[in-house]
Amino acid sequence: MVELLQQENTSEVGKEDENLILLLLSSDLRDRYMKTLVDRLIKIGVVVAIEEIDFPKEKKEKYEWILNFSGNIPKGKSADLKNSKLIFRVLGKAELKQDKLDSGDSEKLAKIVKRYNKLQESCLVREKNPKFDKLALTDAVLRSRRELILQYKDHVSRLDEKISKVEKSYYLGIGYILSTAIEKITGVAVLDNLMKGLIYVMIIDDLDKRTQDGLVEMDFSRKVLSYMSTSVFSNKLQKFREDHSDDEMANANIRDFVFNAEDFEKVDIVFFNSWKFTEDSFPVKVALRKKTIISKEEERKLNRKDETPAKIEREETALAKVKAKYKNVMAEISKIEKFHVDDESAYETQNNLRRRLLKDIKIRELKLKELRRPVKAGGEEKIMTFDLFEIFKSNQSFIDRMADKASSLGFGSFFGMGHDDNHTSFEKLIEMARYSKDRIRVLNQLEKINAQTTKLAKQLDHYVEKNELMATVESPVSSGDTKYQPLLDEHILDCLELAALSCEISFLSEVNG
Repeated sequence: MVELLQQENTSEVGKEDENLILLLLSSDLRDRYMKTLVDRLIKIGVVVAIEEIDFPKEKKEKYEWILNFSGNIPKGKSADLKNSKLIFRVLGKAELKQDKLDSGDSEKLAKIVKRYNKLQESCLVREKNPKFDKLALTDAVLRSRRELILQYKDHVSRLDEKISKVEKSYYLGIGYILSTAIEKITGVAVLDNLMKGLIYVMIIDDLDKRTQDGLVEMDFSRKVLSYMSTSVFSNKLQKFREDHSDDEMANANIRDFVFNAEDFEKVDIVFFNSWKFTEDSFPVKVALRKKTIISKEEERKLNRKDETPAKIEREETALAKVKAKYKNVMAEISKIEKFHVDDESAYETQNNLRRRLLKDIKIRELKLKELRRPVKAGGEEKIMTFDLFEIFKSNQSFIDRMADKASSLGFGSFFGMGHDDNHTSFEKLIEMARYSKDRIRVLNQLEKINAQTTKLAKQLDHYVEKNELMATVESPVSSGDTKYQPLLDEHILDCLELAALSCEISFLSEVNG
């Protein structure tokens, strides 16, 4: 606790020391403002204790005045200009009437009243300035957003801790599915982990690289595992459609994309988990590509892939010329028909030319379509749906099934089951699904809030520079502060000092009354 001890040696010292004022601030505000506020109050000779919000209740009882400042918009109040002044409210301050501002014969009271009036005038001038109001309001919104971001991050950390205790069942379930998929691709059961190191797998489940780490612990080789988020996948799918807007892939679905896009050329299995599960089922999709030897024609096309764009450009130019000729021929034919020209040979010549050009157009269009068609290996391509819950249960050991049953009946602890963190139970798989879905939801919200906050901060910086609401040479910006922070600091300090002085004036007025 910091107390500002009055140094005046008067007959009223004993009484004045009884006027104990307590100011409660959050830890960050206390660290920021305490020293400056202490220096201010020492000059005027006012006793104030400055503590944090969680100051013990029993210790508050000895104080006559308890001031509280949050610096935020009150809960339940909208973030608009009419409420901007509430940001600087100090709860618990004395409401002074004009008669209490009469210092009488007290020199000390006169000094404090003079300071009080000066501070009050400064605060009123700022608060009447709409630019300052907008600055204060936007800053308060920004701070509340940043506090919300911290809360979301804390929530994610707690979920990560919960996930770490139940995630093994999920990776084991994926391992079962991938082993089944590998066997379908190779025709060989996964023995001695050989196939696990030969088949390339991409995971799309929005758990970042966490699933990769889990599968590595399941004896999968890290070099054959890759990851893609659903948002990146969606963006790439949209880009793929745009790139193929002139061919049959313009409306490509997930299957078309996975089996034709370059991003998946070297991937044999793509595991999709959108976390759309119920109490009874947990469907996940797996895209399988069973490769075979490609044809000689496909191989030549693949080897000359770099030449394809230039060929397409040449064909498009040639096609445009043929279409232009075709248009002219059709105009000539239309002219002959319209004016009933009797020259049969001319009409027949134009008609034959029309047929040749039309045939040429079709040939060139087919050639362009073939050039634009992605090169892909022959073989079997399919997307299969697995029930993660079902496949996990079917691969559980008898002991694990018994442990699950005992736990569901409430006898897990009685039989010594359920205490082992390495135990892979179905119940843990369900918990993993719930925690992960919640984590993805929170991260999506966090991403949106981050984007909104960044945008708002840029807008505020622009507003501050435009209206020159920034620090001067006399009030430099501290490291990590915004350019406008000294302006807000000055106003907050004035409001805090004003509140403390109001209590002191009220007390001294009673003493001198």
